Amino acid sequence: MKAFVSIDIEGLPGISSTTMLGPRLSQFQLGSKIMTIIAKETAEKLLKLGFERVIVADSHGAMTNINYLDMPEGTTLIQGYPRPYSMLAGLDKETDAAFFIGYHAAAGTKHGVLDHTMSGRSFAMIKVNGDKASEYLLNALYAGEYGVPVVLVAGDEAFREEVKKYTPWAVFVPFKKGYSRYAGGFDSLPEVLARLRKGLEKAYETLEKNEAKPLILSKPYKVEVIVRDSLIADVAEQLPFITRKDAYTLEFTVDNGIDLVGIIEVLAMMSYGVSCMRERLN
Repeated sequence: MKAFVSIDIEGLPGISSTTMLGPRLSQFQLGSKIMTIIAKETAEKLLKLGFERVIVADSHGAMTNINYLDMPEGTTLIQGYPRPYSMLAGLDKETDAAFFIGYHAAAGTKHGVLDHTMSGRSFAMIKVNGDKASEYLLNALYAGEYGVPVVLVAGDEAFREEVKKYTPWAVFVPFKKGYSRYAGGFDSLPEVLARLRKGLEKAYETLEKNEAKPLILSKPYKVEVIVRDSLIADVAEQLPFITRKDAYTLEFTVDNGIDLVGIIEVLAMMSYGVSCMRERLN
């Protein structure tokens, strides 16, 4: 059996400040250490439960946050960015189950700690079939196209109800409670790790009982992307599959979750190019 683990940082315990999120920032070493501990604990537990191989996808920022030297035998660590399909690189039809760790609330969520969707600098909100979507939902739809169920989600309490709505079979493990975008409360790391291990056990039982399902919503997927800068929309509207609704809103339709994630990722990279272009023009 093969497990796929996507680990983000904003939904992890102990993370509340942007100073922890990138290698040039003052508290990044702490953020990296927390992320590595969680990754190691998750991989070790999944191997003990019976998975023969655990794929760990480092899924934040430049995606070089986890210390490779701490990963246990039996794991494959995927790092680096850009890469195809970003947080899902390494997930394929041979994967038996997906685990989303350290995930956070969608952009525009009240008291969601460090809330954003795919690219905080690019997107104010993303909607799928009219509903606000988080990275959890987008990535679950991608996994669904390969027949892979999401069996556990761990992260910010603020998006628990979204997980319950779309994948009620998935175990939700709370890592933190938000008090504002930049303030959260978290139990001690030993308590959080114990909770995570129990959640992984329960998720494995769900998988064994065939209670977990790949997530597929009503197709085609109608996607609405609200960008933060109208210049992004000025550039993106030239794509033949994009309809521009207003200064900030782009719309497109796709037939599957793979194209859904792929297009959003390309729009995010395009938006970064627009930011660089703006700096040059000024």
